This record gives sequence, C-alpha cells and structure tokens, in this order.
Amino acid sequence: MPSFFATVSSEWTKLWSVRSTWWCLVGATALMAIYAVPLGFDAAEPNPELSHADQLLHVEDVATAGLLFTQFALIALALLTVTSEYASGSMRTTLQCEPRRGQVLAAKLVVVEVVALASGALLAFLGAGLGYLTAGDYGVFDVSAVAEVAGRVSVYLGVVVALAVGLAVGLRSTAGALVVAFLALFLLPMVLIMSGMDLMTDVSFYLPGTAGTEYLGIGIATLFGLSDELPYGRNGGLGLLATWAAVTLLAGFVVFRRRDA
Repeated sequence: MPSFFATVSSEWTKLWSVRSTWWCLVGATALMAIYAVPLGFDAAEPNPELSHADQLLHVEDVATAGLLFTQFALIALALLTVTSEYASGSMRTTLQCEPRRGQVLAAKLVVVEVVALASGALLAFLGAGLGYLTAGDYGVFDVSAVAEVAGRVSVYLGVVVALAVGLAVGLRSTAGALVVAFLALFLLPMVLIMSGMDLMTDVSFYLPGTAGTEYLGIGIATLFGLSDELPYGRNGGLGLLATWAAVTLLAGFVVFRRRDA
C-alpha cells in the first residue's frame, strides 16, 4: 500500500491537473480585485463632509471584507477535490489504489490546506495592495497590520476549506455542498438576525458564519450592531468555527467509510 506521502503526492498531482483548480484561483483573485479597486477609488474621492483622518482607508480592512465573497471560490476548489471524483467515477480508482479511506481523506485535506493557507495570505496582500494603490492620498498601508490580517485570513480559509471537504464527502454533490456552505457561512446568519426574534438571533450567534466573521473582525453581528451580545470574542469565534469544521469532517468521514464509491 502507498505511504501517506505518496497519497498526498497523488492528490497534489490530481489537484493541479484539472482546469477547475486554476479557474477557482483566478476567480478568487478577480473577486478580490473587483471588491478592492472600487473601494479604493471611492476612498480617493474627497468628501467635504469628512475630515481627512475620517476618510482614511486602512487597507487591511479591505482584505478581510473582500474575503466575505472571495472565500467561496476557495470553498468551490475544496469541494471539487472530492465531488469531481464522484462525478467522473474516478473515486473508485482512487480507492482501489489506496483502500484506506481515512488516508485518502487526510491526503485531500492536506492538499487543500496548503492551497488555502498560501492563497489566503496572497489574497490578503492583493486586496490591501490594490486598495492602497487606488486610494491615493487616503490609503494607509501598515505592513504589520496587513501581515497580521494576512495570517488571520489564512487561518480562516484553512478552517473553512476543512469544513468544505467534510461537506463534500458527506453530500458528494458540488451544488448541494456549495449551497449548504453558502447558507451556513453567509446567508443563514444574516436572515436569522434580520428576523428580529431573540431566539433566532441567539441561534445565529452559534452558526459558523457568525463565528468566522467575528474571528476576522468583520462580524455579521457587528454589521447589525449586535457584537456586544455575542457570548465569545475573536478567539472564541475561531474555536467555534473549528468545532463546526471538525464535526463536519467527522460526519463526512463516517459517510465516506460506510457508503460505496
């Protein structure tokens, strides 16, 4: 049986041999640029109602806010490492070469984690750089602040793609898993908070989307003025998001072991 390193090497080769990987990365880059450039140009327009200090654009904020949309390109990449094999039937070949399903899942996870961690840092610097270049005299580029945000974005994406892989092996459908991820990470927390019901608002605090954005510092609850009501802080948000990812991965692994390919 192949070693774990050989399995990772195989998954790495498969990842870069399909066009969808490149399209997802190009999509993530484009989404970050589409968000950062207009924001920078908007900041560069003098506003007589604001002082110069109030109009400054701290570009590390561009990197985190842009991630709200950019993340779904990386999530799609993580999903496709699993679901594309089910769609093409090549999962049967994969499991014939390496019947230890836990090792296959771990190897896929290692591969997407490497891509997510590296992409997170690059996307953060890209968003911050484009925001700074287009904001003119109103752009503020603090290297230490941008580097700190780049690290935080990488960690966030690392956890989110783990959750995505868990969804992919559990649902085996790209569309289904992407819809669930979109609901859990973006839409459902906002809908529950907008309902105005205390119970629904409390439930939304424990969803992965609320926890993840709280860790990033752009919390969904903050957008609605509810950040003071959250029962956790930034690190607590990361812990809660990681718990969701671990539970999803475990559930996906159980399905992966019990169902035929």
